[in-house]
Amino acid sequence: MIRLFAPLVVLSLLATSAYAEEEKRYYEDRSEIPVERTWDLTDIFESVDAWNAAFDELDAMLPKMEQYKGRLAESPDVLVEALELQFDIAERLDSIWVYSGQNKDVDTSNAAAQELYQRRGALAARVQSATSFVEPEIAALPDDTLKKWRKKKAVKAYDHYLDNIVRSKPSIRSAEVEELLAGASQLIGAPRDIYQNLTVADIEWPKVEGADGEEITVTPAIYASLMTDDDRELRRRVALALFGTYTAYGNTMAGTYGASVQKDVWLARTRGFDTAIEHRLFDTNVPPEVLETLVSTVHENSEVLHRYAEFKRDVLGLDELHVYDFYVPLMDEVESDYTFDEAYDLALEFWEMYYGEEYAAVGRRAKAERWIDVYPGANKRGGAYAWGTCEAHPYMLLNWTGQLEDVFTLVHEMGHVIHTYLSCQEQPYHQADYTLFVAEVASVASEALFMDFMMERVETDEERMALHEKFLRSATGTFLRQVFFHEFEIKAHALAESGEAITAGTLGEIYGQQWKDYFGPALALDEEYEAGWSRIPHFYRAYYVWVYATSFAAGQAIAENVRQNPKKGVKGYLDMLKLGGSVYPMDALAAAGVDMNDPEVIRTVMRRYDETLTSLAPLAEKAKE
Repeated sequence: MIRLFAPLVVLSLLATSAYAEEEKRYYEDRSEIPVERTWDLTDIFESVDAWNAAFDELDAMLPKMEQYKGRLAESPDVLVEALELQFDIAERLDSIWVYSGQNKDVDTSNAAAQELYQRRGALAARVQSATSFVEPEIAALPDDTLKKWRKKKAVKAYDHYLDNIVRSKPSIRSAEVEELLAGASQLIGAPRDIYQNLTVADIEWPKVEGADGEEITVTPAIYASLMTDDDRELRRRVALALFGTYTAYGNTMAGTYGASVQKDVWLARTRGFDTAIEHRLFDTNVPPEVLETLVSTVHENSEVLHRYAEFKRDVLGLDELHVYDFYVPLMDEVESDYTFDEAYDLALEFWEMYYGEEYAAVGRRAKAERWIDVYPGANKRGGAYAWGTCEAHPYMLLNWTGQLEDVFTLVHEMGHVIHTYLSCQEQPYHQADYTLFVAEVASVASEALFMDFMMERVETDEERMALHEKFLRSATGTFLRQVFFHEFEIKAHALAESGEAITAGTLGEIYGQQWKDYFGPALALDEEYEAGWSRIPHFYRAYYVWVYATSFAAGQAIAENVRQNPKKGVKGYLDMLKLGGSVYPMDALAAAGVDMNDPEVIRTVMRRYDETLTSLAPLAEKAKE
């Protein structure tokens, strides 16, 4: 197998390694981390005692909610009082939730933090039960009555919330049924819990011999990292061992996933929908045509995916490409070493240049006011996220290692932070929260434009190749693979909805055929990969994955708008962020100049994929010479 640029190449715009050496990037003891590199949760609660007081105060408020049960039809004033109390409770719960969750995430071994988080979960269940009557009672109001009430100023403040309930009236059941459904949440979540227990605790994962003769236990958690190894035979052993194990548990996996699918179908029909996808899309008011366009447009442009598979096979010097070859980088990772300060300065330059002072000012505050927890450490949760409250502000969790990928992660997560911050600033609490459909859009748009920003600053073919390959990996994983997953979910649910059996054989046949359809004749599919559906925990949250694909497409479309008309594009982007949840997600994207019904949005992604592959090919050929 040919690997391009075997010696590591240092990006020319990086700082000298002397600066990086001064930055410690892992801490066994959290108390040793410089305080300015930890987040300041006192912006939410001054102490655990203050959290406990807020917990008790909220718990004591729940009986007040009971006083409105059965009374919402009395008058518009009573309705407004009940809604004010409901959203006051919800906002207080947010603060309790975030504080307990973020204390847990920086030290998962902290028993006291775990206890806070568990108490939060029990309180959240009580809140859900106490407020479950509100929407059914509003839905039961006569249309003429509610229409008249909505003209009053106090009621009009909840107009979008009420409009969503009116729109949802056919699917809202009686208060008794809604309370029953709320109480069944643990049963509804049972297939997911069983799957997690099976894969995390019960399955004895296979062992294979490593490159140095050592024994490797092949768990789902380490599979992805092993798939980037240079040793192709090791990758083959690991992949076939892992998916062979999934195959061996195929009947149990199919039973568990089949139960989850049947649950989705039952919930949909309980709410009056013919299919589970209609139920899921109704929640976000997204027309089915959006997803039909998503899938059909990807298939119409499948030639570029087939070409990518052929390109990967040829550059790696393989006779045939297997799935376990897909994740191997075309070149050794480009060496990069940013201190957090250096990377933040680079990000600030980008934010100021592309988005202007309003955006960059929030970025400066986030660092100065300690909204960010920077370094990895013993027992800290991995990965990165943005999460916070409207009462305080968003926070960002990172695990900084100094790689270029970390800089992109910083830019990505700041997209979430800015979205939440501007939404909370511009909207009342009950309209600030935006749906998952638009949640990734801000971050994807920022990443796309940051790629442009970086591409303008690199000086060598090696650096350009690294950025091109990063985009192809991102688009393949975050966009194309999510469409792949979504299409599998559609077909699996169609089995249940038509009364057909869901078996390991039928699921494997669907999954294997999709590998062939998406990546074409260059891909040699090992039979074990037909069990790949067993490895995707997102399937236990029905029709969740498609939002990554639509968000990626919408973000790329917004980035293209900024490229074509910077002033208008940025204004539309910021307008969308400020809308929060005050409008339906399709309308929020329209404010940024994106119509998700238009196939051109999806074609934008496929066209950029094609252009990137076309630019990368001659660089790869040149590198071979």
